Amino acid sequence: MELSLKFVCILKFNIATLQNIYISCTFAGLNPNMAENKIHKVLLFVAIVVAGALLLSLVPDFNCSGVDFKKVDVLSDIRSNKNNAADDTIAAQIKPEYADTCKAGMACIDDYSEKHDALNRFYEALSSNRQVRIAYFGDSFIEGDILTGSLRYMFQEKQGGHGVGFVPINCLTAGFRTTVVTSANNWEEHCLTDSVFDRKKQGISGYYFIPQAGATASYFCRTASGNETDTCSEAAFYFITDGNLKFTTTVNKQTKEQHSVAGSPDIQKFSVHGRIGHIRITVDNPGKNTRFFGITMDDENTGVIIDNYSLRGTSGETLGSIPAKTLQDFDQLRRYDLVVLQYGLNVATKTGNKYDYYKKAMVKVINYLRKNLPNTDFLLVSVGDRAAKIDGEMQTMPGVKNLLVTQQEIAFECGVAFWNLMDAMKLDGGIVEYVKSKPSKANLDYTHINVRGGELVAKHLFETIEYEKERYIEKKKYSESK
Repeated sequence: MELSLKFVCILKFNIATLQNIYISCTFAGLNPNMAENKIHKVLLFVAIVVAGALLLSLVPDFNCSGVDFKKVDVLSDIRSNKNNAADDTIAAQIKPEYADTCKAGMACIDDYSEKHDALNRFYEALSSNRQVRIAYFGDSFIEGDILTGSLRYMFQEKQGGHGVGFVPINCLTAGFRTTVVTSANNWEEHCLTDSVFDRKKQGISGYYFIPQAGATASYFCRTASGNETDTCSEAAFYFITDGNLKFTTTVNKQTKEQHSVAGSPDIQKFSVHGRIGHIRITVDNPGKNTRFFGITMDDENTGVIIDNYSLRGTSGETLGSIPAKTLQDFDQLRRYDLVVLQYGLNVATKTGNKYDYYKKAMVKVINYLRKNLPNTDFLLVSVGDRAAKIDGEMQTMPGVKNLLVTQQEIAFECGVAFWNLMDAMKLDGGIVEYVKSKPSKANLDYTHINVRGGELVAKHLFETIEYEKERYIEKKKYSESK
């Protein structure tokens, strides 16, 4: 009854408002017959507007040229806020047969491998004294070293190491990435998301850069907080050239060295050593068919390295276009103990429930990566929580929940480890609470986390990995004692 009265009041208000507008127009001379009462025309106009709005509400969400258009819901403010069971119910999730009880307040990792050893090599590496390398692939959710910067800091604080890992020669996030300050001039830049791009030339990050004579690039390493200068013991450039490449490196704005590189069909790594806080490269002679991929700044042979391979607007499917030779060369030069794959923001729709095409594509991608990185463990991280207005309030999109289940099925079919990011975010109230918190931990798009949100998510992932690593060690000791 209250809803009906509310709707009638709103309708009466709109009629009265439109009638006033009509009368104002009449007195302004827009109606030659001022004395004539034409209330029926106002009613007809209102009827047309209401009918049009109701018709618009039948149009679903859609995307055009990268722009999301939301469904029109003219009754959202007066509709009763009932919990829609279909919206709140996630399809039954596949759970591994072998699954230990997870500690309260933690989102644990599901192991879908046949022998339940999906991350054993990674845990073994973390338990040793050698250097551990992690490649973290994702979309704009981790752009600017959000999440990965905090995760890197937590690992390095516990197990040692310095530096920011891999950085493209130039990057879109130079303006807001706090962990490294970069600048580059006179490079021909090519990105996977550009309309013109030669996929046969791309590096592992989805970029390649062709230097002109006199091209320069500089890198100034910062701590995770961005407040202090960080140093590393090795800075290495990755490139491929047919020969006669000459460049000069300047360390800490003082020590200059000139270098000459012969050609090779393989990707090459050229390292500079010392206590490096700032490094600059100047290309004196670009050589023949030379293209650079990026620079790494790490401690040599110690600590934990996390390389951020973020690329906005991607779904993860494009990883399958990285040439096999490029993956194999990187596997030789910079072998990873763990590859993390986190995608989904550019796949999910508000109400989507069928992602079979995406499942098929990503299964193929993961199998392709595993084939060319045979010594690496893989962790698939689900799409994060994402909200939209449903029944008049911000709630997790049903389409995102359905995509999460699809990603779990991908992990199951590939036999890799899986971490439910949405569950981890729900431990702190989900994306809605991230946005509402003071200070906020996510942007007003209810999709992207900020640095504070990234720190919180990184803490959950770090604690989960440490917990799973300790369980692995305990099981190993138990097996060896038999």
